[in-house]
Amino acid sequence: MRFSDLNKAKSEPAIPEAKKQARPVVLPIAEKPRPVQAPVQVTQPEPENKIDSAPAADRAEAIKKHIGAYKQPKTRLETKAPPKEPALPFRELDAKAREVYSRVLETSGALLKAINQPYTEKYEAVARACDLATETLKTNTVLLNYARYSTAEDYLRAHSANVTIIALAMGQAADLEPSELRLLGFCAMAHDIGMTEYADLYSREGRLSEDEFSTLTLHTEAGVAKLDRIVDLDYKIKDRAKRIIFQTHERMDGSGYPDRLSNEEIDPLAQLIGIADVFEAMTHPRAWRDSINPPDVVKELIEKEGHGFHARAVKALLSAVSIYPPGSLVMLSTGETGRVVKVNKGSLTRPLLETLLDPDFAQINPVLIDLLEHPMTSIERPMDMSELQAKNPKFAAKLELGRWWVEW
Repeated sequence: MRFSDLNKAKSEPAIPEAKKQARPVVLPIAEKPRPVQAPVQVTQPEPENKIDSAPAADRAEAIKKHIGAYKQPKTRLETKAPPKEPALPFRELDAKAREVYSRVLETSGALLKAINQPYTEKYEAVARACDLATETLKTNTVLLNYARYSTAEDYLRAHSANVTIIALAMGQAADLEPSELRLLGFCAMAHDIGMTEYADLYSREGRLSEDEFSTLTLHTEAGVAKLDRIVDLDYKIKDRAKRIIFQTHERMDGSGYPDRLSNEEIDPLAQLIGIADVFEAMTHPRAWRDSINPPDVVKELIEKEGHGFHARAVKALLSAVSIYPPGSLVMLSTGETGRVVKVNKGSLTRPLLETLLDPDFAQINPVLIDLLEHPMTSIERPMDMSELQAKNPKFAAKLELGRWWVEW
C-alpha cells in the first residue's frame, strides 16, 4: 500500500520517463486506513530508548552497528534514555514549536545587534530564551524541524538560533545539569558574535581566498572580547564562557583554530557547540554551495569521529537528531518521497515524516506517517536534492523557497 493512495489529489506533472519500471507490491498493513483530506497522524506511547529492528537502508544499518560498538564512558556527556513525549496532535506541537523558534530567532538577532554597542544587558534575555527552548525540547522535538530555516537578510541570525537549538538538544541527550545547559545555550547563541566585526567577509558572495579565511578566523578572539560588553553576565561564569567560545573551532586531532588544541584540552561544551555548528552549516546553503542532505552530513561527521570530534559529542548529536534528522528527504519502501518532520526519541531510523511525492514523482497532498506505527514501511535511502530536481524541478524549487524564514 502506498500512502499516496489514501488521499488522491490532482497531481502536478513530473518529467515523464521513457519507460516506467514495475514496482514491487507492498503487503497491506493489517489495519485498514481511512481516507483523509488533510495531514493525519496516529500516535501512541513511544518505545523505550532502543534502536528499532525494522528493516532500513544498508547505510542506516551500518551506522547503527558502528555506534553500537562503543561502550560509553561514565562522563557528564553520557547520554541517557529520553523521557517519553506526550501524544499530542502534530498540528499542536508544530504551532508551539514555531512560536518558540520565533522567540529564539528574535533573541539571536537582538544579541547580534546589541553586541556592537559599548555596553548591553543581554545575558538574561538570552538565558530565558534558552530555558524556553530547553523546556520545549523535553516534550516537543518538532522544534528541531525549525532549525532547517535560514534568514535571507543575514544568515548569521538564523545560524546562531539553529546552533543553539541543536546544541541544547544534544546537551539534554548528554544529561547535562540545568546550569550547564543554560551556559551551553548562551555560548551557542553567542559563539559567532565576533563575526559582526567581519560582516563584509562572511556575507560575501563566493568562496573566500585563503588570506580572507585566515582573517575571518580572528572572529573567535573578537567574540571573546565582546563578552565584556555584556554587563549582566555574571563574573563567575564569564571566564568559562570566554573559554568555550574561544574553543568552538578547535578539533580533537589538533587541526582546528585558533590554538590547535586537541583531545581533552577542549572544553566539553565547546565540543558540543563545535559539532552543532558544523552540522548546521553543512545542512544550509551558502553563497558558494548548496545545502547537503542531513543524513549525508551525519554520515560524514561519524566518519570524522575521533579526528574532528570526540565520540561523546558524535553520540550526543545522533541521540538528538538521529540518522535521518528533521528536514531529510528520503525514499520510502513504498516508492514515495517523504521529508522527516520529527525525530522519534529512542529510534534512529523510524521518524515521523510527511509524504510529498508519489512513486512517479508527482506531487500529492501530504500525509503524516509515523514509521513506528507502520512497521511494514521503512526508509529505503536518503534522496539528494539534485535527484529531486531532475525528477520534478518545479516541486524542488518550491522546497528550496520554503527553507527561508518569513516573518508576517
